[in-house]
Amino acid sequence: MSKRLIKVANELNVATSTIVEHLTGKGFEIENKPTAQLTPEMENVVRDAFAKALSDKKKADALEFNTRPTATPAPPPPAPGRGSTLPPPPPLSGRPLPPPPPPPSRVPPPVVPPVPAAKAAPVDPPPAPPAAPSTPQAPPPAAATPAASTPPAATPPAQPERKAPGLKVIGTIDLDAAKRAAKPARKPEPQRPAPAPKAQSPAPQPPAAAPKAAPASASSDNAPPPAPAAGTPTDDSQPIRAAQPTLRGLKVMGKIEIKKPEKKDATDPNRRKRKRKKVTTGPAGSEGNTSRPDGGGRPGGSGPGAGAGRGRTAGPGNDSREVSAKDIEDKIKATMARLHGGGDKKKRQRQKRDNRERIRERQEAIEAERSSDKLQVTEFVTAQELANLMDVGVGDVIMACMNAGVIVSINQRLDAEIIELVAEEFNHEVEFITAEKEEEEEVVWVDAPEDLEERPPIVTVMGHVDHGKTSLLDYIRKTHVTEGEAGGITQHIGAYEVVSDSGKKITFLDTPGHEAFTAMRARGAKVTDIAVIIIAADDDIMPQTKEAISHAEAANVPMIFAINKVDKEGANPDKIKGELAAMGYSVEEYGGKYQSQDISALKGIGVDELMEKIMLEAEVLELKANPNRPAIATIVEASLEKGRGYVTKIIVNHGTLRVQDIIVAGENSGRVKAMFNERNKRVTEVKPGSPTLLLGLDGAPQAGEMLKVMANEQDARQLAGRRAQIAREQANRASKRISLDEIGRRLALGNFKELNLIVKGDVDGSVEALADSLIKLSQETVQVNVIHKAVGQIIDSDILLATASDAIIVGFQVRPSSSARKLAEREGVQIKTYSIIYQAIEEIRDAIEGMLEPTKEERTLCQISVRETFKISKLGTIAGCYVDEGKVTRNTLVRVIRDGIVVYPLKEGMVGELASLKRFKDDVKEVRAGMECGLNLKGFNDVQEGDVIEGYEIIEIAQKMK
Repeated sequence: MSKRLIKVANELNVATSTIVEHLTGKGFEIENKPTAQLTPEMENVVRDAFAKALSDKKKADALEFNTRPTATPAPPPPAPGRGSTLPPPPPLSGRPLPPPPPPPSRVPPPVVPPVPAAKAAPVDPPPAPPAAPSTPQAPPPAAATPAASTPPAATPPAQPERKAPGLKVIGTIDLDAAKRAAKPARKPEPQRPAPAPKAQSPAPQPPAAAPKAAPASASSDNAPPPAPAAGTPTDDSQPIRAAQPTLRGLKVMGKIEIKKPEKKDATDPNRRKRKRKKVTTGPAGSEGNTSRPDGGGRPGGSGPGAGAGRGRTAGPGNDSREVSAKDIEDKIKATMARLHGGGDKKKRQRQKRDNRERIRERQEAIEAERSSDKLQVTEFVTAQELANLMDVGVGDVIMACMNAGVIVSINQRLDAEIIELVAEEFNHEVEFITAEKEEEEEVVWVDAPEDLEERPPIVTVMGHVDHGKTSLLDYIRKTHVTEGEAGGITQHIGAYEVVSDSGKKITFLDTPGHEAFTAMRARGAKVTDIAVIIIAADDDIMPQTKEAISHAEAANVPMIFAINKVDKEGANPDKIKGELAAMGYSVEEYGGKYQSQDISALKGIGVDELMEKIMLEAEVLELKANPNRPAIATIVEASLEKGRGYVTKIIVNHGTLRVQDIIVAGENSGRVKAMFNERNKRVTEVKPGSPTLLLGLDGAPQAGEMLKVMANEQDARQLAGRRAQIAREQANRASKRISLDEIGRRLALGNFKELNLIVKGDVDGSVEALADSLIKLSQETVQVNVIHKAVGQIIDSDILLATASDAIIVGFQVRPSSSARKLAEREGVQIKTYSIIYQAIEEIRDAIEGMLEPTKEERTLCQISVRETFKISKLGTIAGCYVDEGKVTRNTLVRVIRDGIVVYPLKEGMVGELASLKRFKDDVKEVRAGMECGLNLKGFNDVQEGDVIEGYEIIEIAQKMK
């Protein structure tokens, strides 16, 4: 079975271009597109070629956290912790456990001499010339750790150094060599062998032991020196000679006193230095022993110096406790991450986020400085609020308004013009903001990448009416929504959740195709991630299809063209694709970037392939959202249902919406009482990208508003109340008072009329669509005013409003209550109810056409020539005429034309009428062509021979709406 190129690339972790290049080199023909199909033969070649890369990546992922820590921390933590700061050879370092009982732990005979060597260590300080070089390097570090391990052995022996100074020198040479060897090999190893010098070669045993014993004695700060002294002198009598008083004196001199000041100093500066040393010397204990300049000077100086070295044991002790295997592992990870630019992704992301926040805070500070004198206010603030914002007295604001010719009170609301005028007088700039911007001073959520989770894509199905949008969703959902739709057209936005064959969820939005639902289509395009444009193969690309494409393009939404009804006779998908290419939307088959699929929604042809293309587009988009944050959702529809109250259809954009959450949407607030999916089943929470029906708002919010979860109910009510208040003020101020120009225009027209309407509907989207469509029907002489629109049943208050404003009530898929119906009959209010939107629009159109004043046209009836005139004193001038064509009657309107110029009537608006019409001596009603007659004109006696009298009539023609 063939697979898509992008799917194989994801499995092998290789770029699609690399796979295409490799296959082309192997002689295969394949396009460099994510949707290109790989044959099984191609797939085998690719998997063989890139299998190693996949295995390498898996190994690297496994090594990222496991190999680094195990390599370094395994050896050091056990031995260096107890610490041997001395640098003896590596073989001895292998035995870190015997430090507390040194003599018994070593089987060879040299075990006995090491004890006196330990005695010699304390004696080193008195003999300055020989002991100074050897002891400064070894004893101070050893004192750090062995103090706890071998205190008794260190105190009694002290004088062996005096007996063999040369041996000490040799021992120091050996120790240096061991240190040098130990440094490159492993830094922590030298710390383990505190008793190592005792097991060295038999000849230099005393010298080697001397330096090691020195640290032991130096570290033997505790009061148990007499007990070890008794045990050790049995081996040698010389150690008894060693000045035990000197050891005691050294201990008494400064240990305790020096420790106290060191602790005080360490609180501030020294601690920082020690921390730095911990990081560098933690892994290399031996280096610290040899490279320390302080240690060398202290033993050679005096007892207090040695005490100071012992006092520092607290620092190394802390080092050994803090530098654990986990610390070493974390340090190595951080170092490798800095070196290679990789490592801990979370840390890098956190750093990037911190940088972004710092930059944003810096920019906000700059903007705050710039706008320090700028007032951010909403329109229609009171005089008191404006005074508080400007930090002036309210009397000064009222006085400024009076100077401008406006009388205001302390609680009177000011419009934008007055606010700007007053603020300018007090040297302030004004920036008008909405209630949302003022109230919602909330922290902008910056979702960390690790918090984001994959969410289902939101797919909007758009297209012209009756092209098969709902039928496609019926086939996908295995439902029959189209059968229950009035007029066979969709008039609401439908939101559905579908589970694909691969187990992934997809949210579908079904939008109406009628031209009245432009706003619904625009809202669907804003919310969606992918737009599926349905086009009928047996039709053309219709206006609503072009409008849907423009909406999707304006919202930067990727489009997939589904050419429906390919099973019908006369279907021509290639024609549709050609028209799309002519519009600039070339599909992939024509070398373009837009996916397309030929389908039949009724028979299911190509629907599975369409779903696969939708999932592929969603995979490329990598849609993610953070479910662990306060929810933000978009209002799709809002309606009023009996027994449920206001029901709101939403799609969650971010966060998770739960029952009992406090919410606010536009001018409405409330608490989530219940939520239902599209199949009317209760749900307790809704994740990002999923639709739901929500109960709990105290009104029907406007479609397209944002729904947000608030911290408490009081804040939600305040925000909703402020929004409603501003909306009322804006509506009141927006109501236009008739101007002189408008009055003059209406008088000039002479027959201006108004049609007031009240629109009630079942859902907010339909009410908005119907109201907008009706307002667009306004003509030059007939203006349509929607004085009120709302969701819900027609009630008594609607009837009273219609009575007061002489309005007609239009109900869309709603009916009046019984009391409202009776009240309407009593008050003579007309209620028109409809279930199909285009029927409502057509009826109102007909009503507007009936209100239009008909146009008047002239139609010529006859043409009469004057052959002779007679003047009669009582009657005036009688014209003897001959009817050339047509027929003249007593009611025919006439005009006299002389030499092609109208001489009667001359005034505008006047018409010429016949005073009498006779044939011979008899009055007649009409005279036909080819007959003679005599006639007299009302108010005109200047008829001359040769004039032409034209008879005509004025007919009225009903106007049609443009």
